[in-house]
Amino acid sequence: MLRCRLTKAPSWAYHTAVKGSYILILWLDQPLVGLQVGRLGRFDLHAGYYLYVGSAFGPGGLRARLAHHQRRAKARPHWHIDYLRMQAHLCEAWTVTSSTHLECVWCRALAAHPEVTLPIRGFGARDTGCAAHLFYLPRPVRSSLLTAVILNDVIHQPEPLQIEVHRFDATT
Repeated sequence: MLRCRLTKAPSWAYHTAVKGSYILILWLDQPLVGLQVGRLGRFDLHAGYYLYVGSAFGPGGLRARLAHHQRRAKARPHWHIDYLRMQAHLCEAWTVTSSTHLECVWCRALAAHPEVTLPIRGFGARDTGCAAHLFYLPRPVRSSLLTAVILNDVIHQPEPLQIEVHRFDATT
């Protein structure tokens, strides 16, 4: 069974700690020069849209992980994405509740897509075998792209799944 929902309010804030995988859509309104990403190094990033693929299998699940990403990182970033979140606007989060880790399948699908490029090798992929968990598009992300990436794998999962798209104020 597959259920989908589009929401402006982050409904995950009210749910129990469900586990799953997610894709963040971030927007940089201007280029970034020399962004320090922990020990990974310094990088220049183009203005445009960035997709970050992650998972939430810890005690707080999707609720805690997305709440973390919604807040802009302050003094001490924890993950690679926190360095980018200091500068980028969070537009949307696509979530799939599942006990299966889906992020590497999604990363391979995004890396193979002709419109998508990999801006920083190793970004967010410290604990996986993926080339990176961050992807770049110069233009707004088409929902059909993310739908194809997500559904390509989840349609074959034996468990009931719920897909949600959360929209955020572009100033966050």
